[in-house]
Amino acid sequence: MVFEDGEKANGKEIVREISNKPIFYFHILPYFPYFCRINYSKSDKLRMIQSMTGYGIAVNSSDNYKVTVEVKSLNSKFFELGLKVPRAYLKYETPLRNQLTRELERGKISLLINVELLNPAQKALNINYTVLENYVNTLAALQNKLNLPPVSFDTLLTLPDVMIEDPVTEDSEEWELIEKTTKQACKELIISRKEEGKALEADFEERLTAIESALEQILVLAPGRIDTIRQRLMQQMEELRARIETDKNRFEQELIFYLEKLDINEEIVRLRQHIAYYRATMNENSNSGKQLNFIAQEMGREINTIGSKANDATIQRFVVRMKDELEKIKEQTLNIV
Repeated sequence: MVFEDGEKANGKEIVREISNKPIFYFHILPYFPYFCRINYSKSDKLRMIQSMTGYGIAVNSSDNYKVTVEVKSLNSKFFELGLKVPRAYLKYETPLRNQLTRELERGKISLLINVELLNPAQKALNINYTVLENYVNTLAALQNKLNLPPVSFDTLLTLPDVMIEDPVTEDSEEWELIEKTTKQACKELIISRKEEGKALEADFEERLTAIESALEQILVLAPGRIDTIRQRLMQQMEELRARIETDKNRFEQELIFYLEKLDINEEIVRLRQHIAYYRATMNENSNSGKQLNFIAQEMGREINTIGSKANDATIQRFVVRMKDELEKIKEQTLNIV
């Protein structure tokens, strides 16, 4: 909505919608200088909202390693990361966390890295022969003394301190593969988030349209409601005059003041603007969950005010309908990044 021909934004002004909808009147607060209609074409949309829930997996192999990275995301107010990297690459954990924070922003993230050795030559088999020989001699003595069956070689290798772990060493080939696969898994997660975001966006649009539909019905009913209240008060005043003397001019002033307090056109205009702003924010920014939640709260304030001022049973039914749709929007907004 815009003001025609530079009309000032104070007092009682005429506001027309660009779409040639009927003209209506309202009072504008001095600190609420102007309204602007936000028109946003879906063909212009460059980004889309992302859900906080999603899943991504990527697999890469080299001659020596096969790396699998899985990343899962759930709802969370903040960024929470569960990450466990191979011990040799602990020094890369902080840069990896920073990268994931930049790319994923919000959500409870669980990242699992699995490295499979394809070339056994990459890891030497180190056996502590002294310890192994002591085990063999001791077990042989027990076998002869107690007539026990022989112990297999596999069992011997599992005994404590027989196998000597290689010192933890960094392999640039392995780390490059881990880093590459992690980036791919994150991209898959973002794709998954966007797919779910499409469903959320469709649901939001349906709810917003339902709120707008109820608002249009309220706009039709609002003028008749004021006339009904005025007639009722005038009738009651006439009945009162029959019994006591009253000041007609003072009564008319109080009546105007009372009817102005019941006027809901300001709330209707602001609610429309909040709906337009919600759509624009949803279309312009893919990571707007917190902002959309704030806008939904403002929408709720306007709907509540319309309900408190309505003083009409039919309008109250439409207010309840709008509240129901808004609660569903708020619930789903919590799932947006």
